[in-house]
Amino acid sequence: MRIEIVEESDLKVKFILRDVPIVLANSLRRAMKSLVPTMAVDYVVFYMNTSFLYDEIIAHRIGLIPIKTNLDRFNMPGECVCGGEGCPNCQVSFRLNVEGPKVIYSGDLISEDPEIKPVYDNIPIVELFEGQQLMIEAVARLGIGKEHAKYQPVSSCYYKIIPEIVVGDCSGCGDCVEVCPRDVLKMGRGVEVGDVLRCSMCMECVKVCEEDAIKVLETNNYLFFVEGTGSLPVREVMKRAVEALKRKAEEMNDILKEIV
Repeated sequence: MRIEIVEESDLKVKFILRDVPIVLANSLRRAMKSLVPTMAVDYVVFYMNTSFLYDEIIAHRIGLIPIKTNLDRFNMPGECVCGGEGCPNCQVSFRLNVEGPKVIYSGDLISEDPEIKPVYDNIPIVELFEGQQLMIEAVARLGIGKEHAKYQPVSSCYYKIIPEIVVGDCSGCGDCVEVCPRDVLKMGRGVEVGDVLRCSMCMECVKVCEEDAIKVLETNNYLFFVEGTGSLPVREVMKRAVEALKRKAEEMNDILKEIV
């Protein structure tokens, strides 16, 4: 397995995964979405809420706010020495006490840990009008996307197969070049293949050509697109996902050894 970074920014990574079966590529995609822990608000205590929204709606909105996460400092609740009861090693509290008129944003949440805070300060939570008040305490814990979507460290994660385009006995009529919607094919001394990463495998070129004049073949190479929520760097998400898959493979080997 080889990974080649094509493009990278703070929140987005495009990379090529080479020489792996499609089941492993899909396992990596699923692991990035569901097996990498992040911090998110798990429950909210309401001391005062005279806004127009029910407690449940506000709690749901706060739970979906991405929170900066440090996986080296915090434990999963079930793995913590407190047994999941709640301690500084597995949870962080946020407090909010605001009176209207005011629009409450994610940046108004005051964290007891300056490092653990909302990724974005401008996510609207609720609008308070004159005389209305909201006073709450929100507790954030680590979790994985398999438990709830609010723990997913990526907002989108998908891939496509990078095909191999083989030009065979071609007459050079150029019909395949004209019908290609992604401009992958071009005319030179004959039909030439350009940027194969753009190919969507629509097979339009195969349909207009004579039999075996051009072939679009599947390979074990995949182009991945990953966009993070900001809770974790995307590279760390990729690394943690591979580690999670490795642990699952080792657990399976242990189970098979016991059976044998």
